[in-house]
Amino acid sequence: MEVGVFEDQIGTYKADTLEELAGKLGITDTAAFVKSVERYNECVAAGKDLDFGKEGKRLTAIDTPPFYGIHRHVRVSAVVSGVNVGPNMEVLAAETGEPIPGLFAIGNTAGNFYGGVDYSMYMPGLSLGRAHTQGYVTGKYVASL
Repeated sequence: MEVGVFEDQIGTYKADTLEELAGKLGITDTAAFVKSVERYNECVAAGKDLDFGKEGKRLTAIDTPPFYGIHRHVRVSAVVSGVNVGPNMEVLAAETGEPIPGLFAIGNTAGNFYGGVDYSMYMPGLSLGRAHTQGYVTGKYVASL
């Protein structure tokens, strides 16, 4: 077990059949799972992925046991609730709350934005807009020094 990996968030399984793998992964529509793998193998045989556009040279048939599957509870990988910053995005010292000279943080590494430990999925572009705006604010401030 890796340090920092949540055991209940990553489950890797091995099976001799696709049907068995579906069961281990908790997939309830086994027929749809098998059909999806069959469709993928058709794309492999054709040499191009007509469904998702994956390059033909990157396609590999899923047809030889054992089969492996990973069940993950996927979340957005982002740093949220980062370090405290002042109005010009200068990082504030934890002990004093005073700006650390020459150290700035923008975007998701600048804290006190998301209100906790979760990233909002309801506002597309939120992270990029924040990073661009804070980069502008910081650049303008540094240029004025």
